Amino acid sequence: MPDGESQNTKGQPGITQAALFGLCPRCGSKGLWAGPAALAERCPACGLEFERHEPRGRGMYLVVLPVTILLVLAALKLDDLVRLPTWALIALWGVVVPTVVIAALRYAKAVALMARLEKEGLL
Repeated sequence: MPDGESQNTKGQPGITQAALFGLCPRCGSKGLWAGPAALAERCPACGLEFERHEPRGRGMYLVVLPVTILLVLAALKLDDLVRLPTWALIALWGVVVPTVVIAALRYAKAVALMARLEKEGLL
């Protein structure tokens, strides 16, 4: 591997860091997320455009649908193991479901963003 390639990727955040902490894939500064699972328009530090590369539409169903199925199965299994009152189930799943879905969307969008930027040679 030539020295130029190793210098370009040195210090860049990985997919997990970009998804969890909102770090720019190019420069590593914060500002990747404008909302819970929405990419910002551009990086405040290096000016890399995120919004243009944001995955939209039906492609995100491939992330949300399996996560939803797993959450439903987990809810059914929990109900079989532990008979919680209805108010406790509503409180539990009202917190768990949005958190898991947003985390899955963030990770999937970070993967898609980094793949698209890599393909266009912007990283």
